[in-house]
Amino acid sequence: MAGFYPDVPAPRMAYDRDGTAVNKCEWEGSISPLNSTQTANLNDEIGQADDTVNWSGGVPGTQYLAFMFPENRDVLGYFVNRVAGGGGSLFSSTDSTNGLDGNWTSHGAYSSYGLGDLRPFYRSNISTVSITNVKAIRFSLSGTTGSTHEIKAVHLYGAPSSIGSADTLRVWHPTLDEPLDDNTAADGAHLDWGDVPQGTTADRTFRIKNNSATLTANSISIGTEVLYDATPALADQITYSNGGTFDPSINIGNLAPGAISGVISVRKATVITAEQSVWTWRTNAEATSWS
Repeated sequence: MAGFYPDVPAPRMAYDRDGTAVNKCEWEGSISPLNSTQTANLNDEIGQADDTVNWSGGVPGTQYLAFMFPENRDVLGYFVNRVAGGGGSLFSSTDSTNGLDGNWTSHGAYSSYGLGDLRPFYRSNISTVSITNVKAIRFSLSGTTGSTHEIKAVHLYGAPSSIGSADTLRVWHPTLDEPLDDNTAADGAHLDWGDVPQGTTADRTFRIKNNSATLTANSISIGTEVLYDATPALADQITYSNGGTFDPSINIGNLAPGAISGVISVRKATVITAEQSVWTWRTNAEATSWS
């Protein structure tokens, strides 16, 4: 258990940058894809006004917010911030391409949190499910004429159902030959820092594996991304080292097919004036090129 909060059911999906398509689907059949900014806002931790995906009043039918993954995935948890009345169900599909076509299976009513500020509820109100090997999921919003629906945040927890030898980088355990990005709660919480006192410094470790069977990952950079930042900036309190000095970002060089890097340390130096709340950042590993 990470501090006051239960471990997450699986790693949280970075669906705003992993190739997932997010569509707002209207009851009459129209589809509106969310752009990259809208998708990142939907996946952040604040639920402010500009994060809203809304369906206007005067809607007599059912609408959907749909997520189409780039590969089949296991979905083991979710958090939804929905500001509206009415009901709704969670559905999955093995063949949908846009959120309306294909065959869909209902998993019953979904839970949602209704207030504006998501913190700390996006950690304490995660709902667990077991939806495996699906290409898409969607959340329905049902209402009556004159009703308006708003969704300000959706967090999804899970992982690819089978990653095989896909040409990608994976976060790896620092000592064991196993990934940290699979769909188990223990691995999903490996880099969860729990409750961190102000004015303290602590390190965690991990490695990076080149999952490709044929391509070399060239000039791999490690750095931090924050969707909703603290004051002082959270990213300024995170540094990395692969044996040398700690810096905001580092380059660990190339990794041959199937190779695993040396141990990388991530340091959280929490300043004495750190803003108190529940905060989230991403540690990204990106190759400049593949050859």
